[in-house]
Amino acid sequence: MTEPTDPIAILSVSPIRRLFSTGVQAGLGVVLILTAGQLPDPSPLGLVTLLALGGVALWMAWNMYQATGRDVILTREAVTDSQGETIARLEDITSVDSGFFAFKPSNGFLLRLSSKASRRWVPGLWWRVGTRVGIGGATNGKAARDMADIIRLIKADPSAGLPPEN
Repeated sequence: MTEPTDPIAILSVSPIRRLFSTGVQAGLGVVLILTAGQLPDPSPLGLVTLLALGGVALWMAWNMYQATGRDVILTREAVTDSQGETIARLEDITSVDSGFFAFKPSNGFLLRLSSKASRRWVPGLWWRVGTRVGIGGATNGKAARDMADIIRLIKADPSAGLPPEN
């Protein structure tokens, strides 16, 4: 017997993807800062711009590294993350879109909700704006498609292929 809060599917970021994605972002920051230091006759505005962009890229790399340590968890009740934050309740999901032309994260899918939710962004894992939630990014594409398919099945038939509740 399963509880409503037992995971049906878990979407994780592999350590290799996590290091690669944050490494590329940090590399961009380092290159911008080094470029600012190598300019032969820099204008003050150009120097400040390169340093600021490099700092922002390093800050974003750190945020992405922290965020990709989380998992996205699908239960009978909701899609949450491993820190307990509710991404979307299943009853609020109206559709799941993982098509080629969908405005979704790479290696991910898009959820459309029945009502607006607060804006939130967890870099490399998920984002939420208005009635749309994008899940994916640094995640495994196959695992994300599988989670999207399970959500579609649950929405079509709430008892489809799931273990019985208490």
